[in-house]
Amino acid sequence: MKVISVVRNFDMYNRLVKNNPFITTADFICFDNRTDNKGIPLRYNFFLNNYDYHHEDWFIFCHEDWETKENLQRRLNVIDKNCLYGPIGANWKYSTKKPIGQIIQSNKDGSNKEIEGLKGYNLKQANTFDCQCLIVHSSLINKYHLRFDEKLTFDLYIEDFCINAHERYNVKSKILQLNCQHWSKGNITERLHKQFLYLKNKYKNAKKIYFGVCFNGKFIGGNFINRSYFLLKNSKFIRFFYQKKVTKSGKLIIKICKIPIFLKYP
Repeated sequence: MKVISVVRNFDMYNRLVKNNPFITTADFICFDNRTDNKGIPLRYNFFLNNYDYHHEDWFIFCHEDWETKENLQRRLNVIDKNCLYGPIGANWKYSTKKPIGQIIQSNKDGSNKEIEGLKGYNLKQANTFDCQCLIVHSSLINKYHLRFDEKLTFDLYIEDFCINAHERYNVKSKILQLNCQHWSKGNITERLHKQFLYLKNKYKNAKKIYFGVCFNGKFIGGNFINRSYFLLKNSKFIRFFYQKKVTKSGKLIIKICKIPIFLKYP
């Protein structure tokens, strides 16, 4: 494993990433962003452009505040190298309101800890992942020359990576359900809104609809049929007659006219 991070808080990085007992077999590539605060995609691309692809390995691109709480190498040994993976993401066919894949979320000091996302979607296809963690095999990077969009300096660069890989090469993004914690709840900033508009324009001709954890119910791409189906499916009129919900515990509930008619437990 190669764990690649862009770091400004080294106390947090050393505690959660570099000295994490669950990833002791990894090699750590750290970009010090304290003085020259360069965009994260630029740093990630520097690593990709200078890697020797004769040596195949898993790449884990993660934030300084992302912590795995289980043996990551063991999980990577049994998954398909031709897909992208992340612990939490979005897929409008499953849920338009909550992310899929379940993580622990907290403030940087550990306060306000809560469960984020829906359980029961391990290895299910996502549209995109949150930027906190992306896992991809070097052979897939080398095969398609995948790179990050450097115009997306600090937001939505993983979402773009997923959309680009799927649109151009039909590479699937799949949830890897991990016991992990993101020590930053993050903020919706004006910069994120601007970069979302950039991303939306970039993929305005995409045939598929794409969602992101940070899109707040908005979507990117989609032809007329897909957009119409999505808008109809999520209209108040249709939701009154038909509702499908997956709870945090993984229970599936289907309602007709607000009356539960089907329950399925995980």
